[in-house]
Amino acid sequence: MSDRRSEQRTAIDLLVNKYIGEDPHLCRAVNVSRRGMLLYKVFEPDLEIGEVELEFQLPGEDHVFHAAGVTLAEHRWARAHGVRFTRISPEDAALLDAYLASPNRATATG
Repeated sequence: MSDRRSEQRTAIDLLVNKYIGEDPHLCRAVNVSRRGMLLYKVFEPDLEIGEVELEFQLPGEDHVFHAAGVTLAEHRWARAHGVRFTRISPEDAALLDAYLASPNRATATG
């Protein structure tokens, strides 16, 4: 099976607020790219969901990022799924690009 991702993913370990409707759910991001994130569910019911809002801070950054996305298929081996960004502000996109391009990006948890 081929990997359809066209952009390089960067390993990351951080907590993300994922809003389903108006309800926040805690997730753990394990990788990020310019187009999305892989999220492990922490405290979240098993729901068929599509559109979500994400709120997160990258390691070493004070800025709070906001992005909308659509959930992709849940992995069979874990309570994890990808989220493809569908809306992110130009400012947040530029900051994310700079983070991904930085050879000295912080690798923090939490």
